[in-house]
Amino acid sequence: MKIADNVEVLEIEGEHGVLYPVLIYDNANLVLVDTALPGQIEMLEKAVSNAGFSLEDITHVIITHQDMDHIGCAKILAGFGAEIMAHENEAPYIQGEKTLIKISEMEDRFAELNEGERAFYERLKKGAPHFHVHVDRLLKDGEMLDYCGGIQVVHTPGHTPGHIALLLKHDNIMIAGDAANILDNCLTGANPQYTSNQAEAQKSFERILAYYPDSVVCYHGGWLPLCVI
Repeated sequence: MKIADNVEVLEIEGEHGVLYPVLIYDNANLVLVDTALPGQIEMLEKAVSNAGFSLEDITHVIITHQDMDHIGCAKILAGFGAEIMAHENEAPYIQGEKTLIKISEMEDRFAELNEGERAFYERLKKGAPHFHVHVDRLLKDGEMLDYCGGIQVVHTPGHTPGHIALLLKHDNIMIAGDAANILDNCLTGANPQYTSNQAEAQKSFERILAYYPDSVVCYHGGWLPLCVI
């Protein structure tokens, strides 16, 4: 779905719901924000093609945070030559130097996990090393990427320590990753069930609102002209 002259929200459907990566482009750059789950590369390729591009056209990949549904296809895109970017606090997890927080959290309460959760843990623990990717550029809070009309990095910790949102300056659109969600057609904060530090996440949500974006893209909800509850 095209939401601005140079901004396309992709829809990647899977058994656990729809994911919404974002394409941003200008004459020299094609930026993809988040990369869907491992194994969804063909669906990602189709979505990018429907927007008029190919995976090989992608010049930069910005990963909002370490969760597998965000880093899933990044390694393949890096192989096509895309520059991989993420916040400096998140890079060690994405590169495999630190254990993914979701894995650590499940290990800490392993005795409490039900059968399905333990199966998910085993799959994640086994699969994660195959999808770690080198981060070429470390991003900092407030940094301005000078392409596609200007992309401002907004550090939004809470869901994970290095989670970032991205403000598209030209169109005043906020790409919120998992720092915001959509409930009853209005914007809400990070899902507490999947958030490492809820108090910090709430502050980050308030920070997103303080930018007064005209609309927000949530990774698990899609695009929403702003309405806050």
